[in-house]
Amino acid sequence: MFGCTTSPVAALFERFNMTRPSTASSTYSQSFPSKSKPTPPSSPKSPRHMANRLWMQEQQKRKYLDHLMQWSLNHESSIHFHGKLSISTQPSGCAQDLELGKAVKCVLTDAAFTDARQVIVIKLFPPDPKHSGRHKDQVIRRDSMEPCDEVEAEESKNDSFQGLFLEESPKEHYKMVIRCGAGWIPAREYFNRVYFSHLETQQGDTTTRAVQDEYMLHRSQALGPPPLDKDSVTVRPLFHAFQKLPPELREMILMTAAGLAGSFNLCTDDYGTLRVKNVDSRPAISLSTLSRINKSMNMNLIPFLYHSTDFHFGLTGFTNFLWQSGPTKRHEIRRLTFHFGKLALLHCIRWLAPDPVFSLFEPPVATNPRALQYFWRCQIQELVKDLHLFSLTFNIKQIPKADLPMIVAIMKSAFGSINEVRFIETDAKGVARPVSLDDEKLAGVRRQCTWRDLCMQYYEQHRIHSYFFKFELLKSQAEDVRSLMNNDDKFFGPVFLPLTIRAESATAEEKGAMCC
Repeated sequence: MFGCTTSPVAALFERFNMTRPSTASSTYSQSFPSKSKPTPPSSPKSPRHMANRLWMQEQQKRKYLDHLMQWSLNHESSIHFHGKLSISTQPSGCAQDLELGKAVKCVLTDAAFTDARQVIVIKLFPPDPKHSGRHKDQVIRRDSMEPCDEVEAEESKNDSFQGLFLEESPKEHYKMVIRCGAGWIPAREYFNRVYFSHLETQQGDTTTRAVQDEYMLHRSQALGPPPLDKDSVTVRPLFHAFQKLPPELREMILMTAAGLAGSFNLCTDDYGTLRVKNVDSRPAISLSTLSRINKSMNMNLIPFLYHSTDFHFGLTGFTNFLWQSGPTKRHEIRRLTFHFGKLALLHCIRWLAPDPVFSLFEPPVATNPRALQYFWRCQIQELVKDLHLFSLTFNIKQIPKADLPMIVAIMKSAFGSINEVRFIETDAKGVARPVSLDDEKLAGVRRQCTWRDLCMQYYEQHRIHSYFFKFELLKSQAEDVRSLMNNDDKFFGPVFLPLTIRAESATAEEKGAMCC
């Protein structure tokens, strides 16, 4: 009955089956509604991870600062501008593309004001040396700023070649341009413009400078806090042409800048009219600044300063000077001048006299503990043994002429060697004049004598002063002193000359000099 397809009932049944939805399909669709698949979180090792991105940005910043440091040490600098260059701090998520040859936003600080900052855009280009075809494929990319690529492995593999390459092209240096208006100009020209734009204000009166400084400070505060020193490089003049001058001319220029006229006054204890005239003009730079200009120049400059400078001392400061100079520089000292005054002989016996002479008199010194005097004496005697002088000069102002032979004899025995001994005398204004050998004050230094004669003369002249002798000699007689010297007749007995005058040194005699 239902087998006939033409039956109306069969047709109705077939139509019902075609329009009825599938039960399984309906159940599946109701149980699992359609939606998009969620994105899994990024792995901690992924470059897209926030911590890794910040680390990579910091590494790029460090590498770019290294390039800026190399540029600051060797570039065509402005001879006027002083300041520093810093990488501008960007908001989180807006990192700069710190690549050589690309525009980088920086902060330029002018050191002429309290806080004068401005935002500039720079392009830094690496050295571009020309290589031979054989090594063309081995050249290391120095402009890469990627911290996590194959460049580091290539650098470690070719360290030796890189060192050779840098030695072969010492004149190559980084180049920088700065945006100015719609174009780019060299960094040197830009820095000169910054300097001369403020020159009129800097040369004005105090009020004008204060107003300009306050304005620059207020404008800089809009840029936020000042950059950190670790994110900055110093911009200063570099004197490349000066380095190419002959060493003699460089030394002359530096000596003139430091105001050194062949002598350096270290006297701090002027007594009465005993004083040295100081130079009124103030030097352009100090000695400490002079020694920090350039390391290689300093190696040649320091020996020259010690060789050519006559150092002046009073009763104090000499030991400290020798100690601070150190063993290397101490050997470079060639000229000394002493202004001892009336206490010259007492000072020499205390610190520089031979041990038998010192043991005989032992002038007391108020030290605590008592043995500190002997330590200081041993120290100064060891230090002066390192000195081999070309000239030793005495200011005989206020020195009794009878004390001069013993002073010269003590000094001659204390120092390592002395080529010439000179004598000068200062007037009331501190101006020194040379003392000729024909002067009667120097007659005693040319006579033969013994340590016995010199010591007895010292005892007879100063026996009334308690601070010239040890306590045991205060109540002693001349015979007691002679008997003490007889115990060491090998030292006190031989005859000698405090100085020997050479007949051929006529020029030196005219200047008041004696050759030992």
